Amino acid sequence: MLQVDESVLKDIGRGFSVPAQPSLLLELQEKVKQGEPNLDEIAELIAQDISVSAKVLKTINSPLYGLSRKIADIPKSVKYIGLNGIVSLVTSDLIRKSFNQQGCSISLESFWDNASNIANTAVFIGQKLRRRIAKEKLFTLGLFHDCGIPVMAIKYNNYQQVLDFAEKNPSEVITKIEEKAYQVSHATIGYYVATSWRLPTDICQLILRHHERDFLAKLDGSETQLAFAILKMAENIVHQHKYFRPSSDWQYLQDSIFTVLDCDEYDYQDLLEDLDEVLTSTR
Repeated sequence: MLQVDESVLKDIGRGFSVPAQPSLLLELQEKVKQGEPNLDEIAELIAQDISVSAKVLKTINSPLYGLSRKIADIPKSVKYIGLNGIVSLVTSDLIRKSFNQQGCSISLESFWDNASNIANTAVFIGQKLRRRIAKEKLFTLGLFHDCGIPVMAIKYNNYQQVLDFAEKNPSEVITKIEEKAYQVSHATIGYYVATSWRLPTDICQLILRHHERDFLAKLDGSETQLAFAILKMAENIVHQHKYFRPSSDWQYLQDSIFTVLDCDEYDYQDLLEDLDEVLTSTR
């Protein structure tokens, strides 16, 4: 397991504006830790936040869940989605609200829209290819994998220029470009944010390593590699739809991803066609 030097994490904590966990999430996580969590108490806690409640209801009634009847209250939503799913959903909503556009050198609305597209695409891929991996894990990974980027954009006024340079130079790994410019990367900062928000350890590790082009060099059949492969495919599909060209990591990982996901170019094209309408509506 790749580790981050503690001194680096301390520097991040001192030098970057990392959002603290909201009290709602802290209370929710404490209730989930209980041996037999009370779902009614959890639903009551979530219902106290109107904005979060609206997000939960909007999500559970979306095509992602494919329900035949609309669910109109939080208790039923919590029981249907389950503990892990509801924590993932609440966390995703709260982190978006924790960043302020003022003083940020990138568009946060555009950033989170893109992250949401990747998260939903990852869930779709997992379901379409019938991979046995929890959709809440794929959603959380898709949404949080680049969460270090807005932190970098708040710290550095010229960060958009670094992103533009990385986009124009796909042969260079973006984390290496960032380290040259700032001595730290968004992957490391994202790992710090994820651990601070108490995300599962395996997701934190994937956030730290999601730009490693040799991550699938030695296949081991693990769920971690499966989640990584789905994330990178989702990244590429969203990027290709937006910019009409592959993402920078795709050419280095494509063959290994197809092997891990047990699919080929024809399956991939089917995914592109299935997702085209969905992504077009969010452009």
